Order: sequence, then structure tokens, then C-alpha cells
Amino acid sequence: MSLRLEPFVNNGIYHVFNKTIDHRLVFNDDNNCIQLLNLIRYYRSNEVKFGYSQFIRLNPIVAKDYLKKILCRRSFRVEILSYCFMPNHFHFLLKQKKDKGISKFMGDLFNAFTRHFNLKIERKGPVFLPDFKSVMITNEAQLLHVSRYIHLNPYSNGLVDNCEKLINYPWSSLKEYIYQNTNKLTIQKDIISIFNNDKNKYKNFVLSNAEYQKTLETVKYLNKW
Repeated sequence: MSLRLEPFVNNGIYHVFNKTIDHRLVFNDDNNCIQLLNLIRYYRSNEVKFGYSQFIRLNPIVAKDYLKKILCRRSFRVEILSYCFMPNHFHFLLKQKKDKGISKFMGDLFNAFTRHFNLKIERKGPVFLPDFKSVMITNEAQLLHVSRYIHLNPYSNGLVDNCEKLINYPWSSLKEYIYQNTNKLTIQKDIISIFNNDKNKYKNFVLSNAEYQKTLETVKYLNKW
């Protein structure tokens, strides 16, 4: 990854996204998605001392103590506000909590995932484009728009065909925002507080724009030809 001209700032929120090389389908495989979720939980911490592949080989007693440090929110170098994995690309809303947190998180995360993927299918070389894209969120309206855009991705791109399937799409954080879930990956306060912590209001906010966003995606696709 090349050096950014403008460094990420602490407590700044960013839309971070990237796609695979040659549109390779990666996240159409549930096992790859599960592995990425495991890696996200691991590498979002600033307390990581060695790679995930070494961690899973630790003595269970040692691993349990180490995991407590990693899962402590005070150790997070980034907070995950929203995410969505699509077959050949991904989206995150990330809030940086430690210096260089986003850069380190993204580097460690996708280096580890690339090793996993290449070993699995016996290949070499990068899986994703070398420079991920990022856009800083500068106001509340933009924050809400990007969160909704991320959560509508499976519907607007035709991966699911109705709103019920969208809500239950397994590789998106939308279900975490709507259902009571004790095993959440996301930190939701920056977004859900805008709706007075009312999950139903957020659900309606997202779904009310579903058809419009799908139309925009269709037009964008047609304009490529």
C-alpha cells in the first residue's frame, strides 16, 4: 500500500472500500467470510503481538488470557461502525482510535486474509487492489448516507431480491443494527444515537431508500458500457 498524502486522524470516521483484482469472486464463499470476520475481531486491537495463525495454535489457557486483552474495547485501534462483504468487494465504516490505526488494521487484516486465501486455493500474489480507497466523513448527513449505502449494497447490486433477505444477509452489519445481538462486531452509538437509539427508525431509514439506490446502481452499471 502506498503512503497516504493525508494521514487518518484519531476519532475521524472513514468510508473504506476495495475490490478484488480482475473481479475475482472471494466473498461468495461462506468460509472466506467467516475467516474475514475472525480476522477483523483479532486485528482491530492494538494489543496484537503476533499473527492470527499463531494465535489459533496457542495453548487454550494462554489464548484465553490473550483474547481478553484483544477484545477489550480500550485496546481497539479502530471501531467498526458498519461493514458489508460482497462477492468481489467490501465496504467498512471505520473510526480510528489509535495513531495509524486504520492503516495498520487494513494492512494486517488483508495480509492475513490473502495468506489464508492463497493457501486455500494454492495460488500466489495479491487478491485485492494494492491501494484501498477511503473517504472521510465530515458531517452527520454524510455519515447516515454512507451507512445506509453500505447496508443496501446486497439489494442494490441484486445479490438479494427483497428487504427481508437484505436484513438477514449474513455478511453485513445491518442485522446487528436491527436485532438485539450480544455478539456484535459493530460499535453503533455514532449512528443509532441520531435515531434516539430506536432500531426501528434506523431500519425504516435504510429500507425506505432501497428502490432508489437500486435504480442508481443500475444506471451506474449501464453507463459503463
